[in-house]
Amino acid sequence: MNRIRAAVVTFALLVIAVLGNQATASATPTEQYPIDPAAQAASQVYPGPPVSVQSRSTSAAAFVGIPSNYVYNTNLAPVARHDYCTSSPDSYFAADFRGPCARHDLCYDRADASGTNYTACNTALRNDLKTNCAYAYGAGTALTTCNATADIYWAAVTAAHL
Repeated sequence: MNRIRAAVVTFALLVIAVLGNQATASATPTEQYPIDPAAQAASQVYPGPPVSVQSRSTSAAAFVGIPSNYVYNTNLAPVARHDYCTSSPDSYFAADFRGPCARHDLCYDRADASGTNYTACNTALRNDLKTNCAYAYGAGTALTTCNATADIYWAAVTAAHL
């Protein structure tokens, strides 16, 4: 019964993630296509302001950044990789998901090269997303919703690579 319930929940989260992405454009800002300042300002207001720099320095939360050996390249074939979070948003408001997604892409590359499965990569993705949630929000409702978003990302990725 628990396996069936887990499968139904995973499927529901996958459907929400896929259908939700159809209405949301996903893009990484570049010099040619910068982010709209009004959209950026709005994203930092809801669901709450990010934790101040002073608060961050006293918290134990780390930040998972983009690895220096990561190359952003949307033209890699035959798989969609090296495009941060592929068709999902690259952030949850103030929480930057590009680093965790980039590390996940590189982990998949290593797993493919060594012929291993993606379990460790997917586990690390979930942990890294939640690390960046904690870095951005510290505590409270915003952290809770950010962590829930991280769980949806993890469920979608895991379901897509069963």
